[in-house]
Amino acid sequence: MRTRWCALAAAALAAAAGCAGRQNGAGAAEAIRNADLAFAKATAEHGVEGWVSFFADSGVQVIPGRNVVGHAAIRALMAPSLGDTTRTLTWRPVSVEVSPGGNMGYTVGRWDRTVRLKDSTAATHGSYVTIWRKQGDGSWKVVLDIGNSDP
Repeated sequence: MRTRWCALAAAALAAAAGCAGRQNGAGAAEAIRNADLAFAKATAEHGVEGWVSFFADSGVQVIPGRNVVGHAAIRALMAPSLGDTTRTLTWRPVSVEVSPGGNMGYTVGRWDRTVRLKDSTAATHGSYVTIWRKQGDGSWKVVLDIGNSDP
């Protein structure tokens, strides 16, 4: 199901992007990659507030069974996890694609979560897709984020 959702999101992005004008794709890809890296850094340094700050006002975080929409709802969802000092979440983009118009794109990457236990550390890993939209001020914001754990 998650694979279908990712494919559907990518297809919707491609269809919407086909109507836009052309822009320097390499420059936009670099800007999106940098935004994704800054997103990871802000989350590591500022927790849930860093996480939420990279979402568009109507951004969507897809989780099993529902979509979480908007800053307040995303904050409420992520605060317990990102506020727990025994947990860390890191990620890195592996690839970036940009719409022909240069105003939307997506990153595909890998994430790692570790939890410090009393006498050990537990780790989970997975993949993610984040869809980005260029804002009026030139910044890039997350409009949709979805991740899934490795089997």
